[in-house]
Amino acid sequence: MTINNYQKRETFLLLSPILLLFFLASCQKQPVLNFGSNYNGDNGSADIVVVDTATVAMSTVRVDSTATAGTGYLQVGEYKDDYFGTVRSRAFLQVTPPSLPKITVFDGYDSIYLVMLFKKGSPFYGDTTSEMTINVNQVNELYQLSDARQQRAFYSNWSFGTDPTPLGSATVKMYPSIPFSSQGFGDTVKIKLNSALGLQLYNMIYNNADTITKSANWLNWFHGLCISAAPTSGPGAIYGFKDSCFMRIYYHEVGTTTSIKTIDFGLANKGFQFNNITTDRTGSPAAGIAGLPPGSSAQTPPATLSTAVGGAGYVQPATGLNVKLTFPYLNGIAHRPDFLSVVRAVLTVRPVGPSFTTTWTLPPQLSPDLTDLNNLIGAPLPSSTTGAAQTGNMVVNYAIPQNTAYTYDVTNFIKAQILNVAVGATDRGLMLTVPSPNNVSSFARAILADGNAPTTQKVTLTIYYLSLYPHN
Repeated sequence: MTINNYQKRETFLLLSPILLLFFLASCQKQPVLNFGSNYNGDNGSADIVVVDTATVAMSTVRVDSTATAGTGYLQVGEYKDDYFGTVRSRAFLQVTPPSLPKITVFDGYDSIYLVMLFKKGSPFYGDTTSEMTINVNQVNELYQLSDARQQRAFYSNWSFGTDPTPLGSATVKMYPSIPFSSQGFGDTVKIKLNSALGLQLYNMIYNNADTITKSANWLNWFHGLCISAAPTSGPGAIYGFKDSCFMRIYYHEVGTTTSIKTIDFGLANKGFQFNNITTDRTGSPAAGIAGLPPGSSAQTPPATLSTAVGGAGYVQPATGLNVKLTFPYLNGIAHRPDFLSVVRAVLTVRPVGPSFTTTWTLPPQLSPDLTDLNNLIGAPLPSSTTGAAQTGNMVVNYAIPQNTAYTYDVTNFIKAQILNVAVGATDRGLMLTVPSPNNVSSFARAILADGNAPTTQKVTLTIYYLSLYPHN
């Protein structure tokens, strides 16, 4: 809503504009400043004018991959989201041979398991009320970075070939808030692996085989593991297991009494553990979000206007989606005859009401980062008053969804942008993204309403500027 059909006025005590007006006194008659509740129509007065009708253009920027190596979590699972489609995550890792115990001819092999830990506070996303079948497959090619591609790290779009026959599987139900699994081992999930592999490894340890004692030989023989979830018929979920998982051999040691012993193959290189994340957005509102064609060498991630995807922007950095906001007509405010300077600017962004629930939760924080025509994420925009990083100050309200909003102090950005007439100025904007480390460890997402949404829900830029000549 605006006053006088296009604007509203608020007057309040602002020391910096007063000083500025005193400075101008040498070249013009000093105006009368009105900071009360009554409007003074004298052309010699100054006023604070509020504009809340500035155009905010919204688009979704999609990158082809995200950095998922060394995040600290094995993201495993699959879920079906009405807005984002089907999202899947597989974890790839290498294990390293153990320090060799002394095994005698009287000892005996029992079993081998993959042991994964889901600790309190570990990330999860989706419907956790159903069971999940976890498969463990052996990687069947060398687990290494590609020299041909000048690859320096593993990303979400990378994967290795695997043996189609799983080494082992387990069906579990997770209770992540406790945390607890239906297997009854507390926060631990144990997947029994192929016994023939376990016995082979046990005998290699007994014989001090070079494949076990020499790291290079081991990695050439046992390339790695892939942990994935079987397709789900229900909504499903993705769980972030700690990267402190291990492959454990159980054997019995015969002495005066028989005791159970273990041999652990721990994670070889945490920097080489990564999560392969794929999506199928067919039939979902996000299906129209454009991405780079396969094999493209383009460096600029494409941006899809909100009008092409249901009047919204989509944020989920784990799957490569962030929202870009630009302000193409700011200069029009600066050209008003009464305009002197921007005093304050506030950006309010609201998620689409039906899109978030206690299952499909919003990111608790969204950072406004600088961006330009290259659609890359730049430096965070700090608060103009505190200098601190901003995250939106969002408090979710499920009862009254329109009261849920992310708000930002964008004063310094608007001050610079409102007078910017350089080439490419209208492509400068703010990228809303989840700040690190949750940008790669969490699947929480937001569907943000654009400027065409109802007044109580749409994205809004509110600009307070100092006016020397009030409008009637």
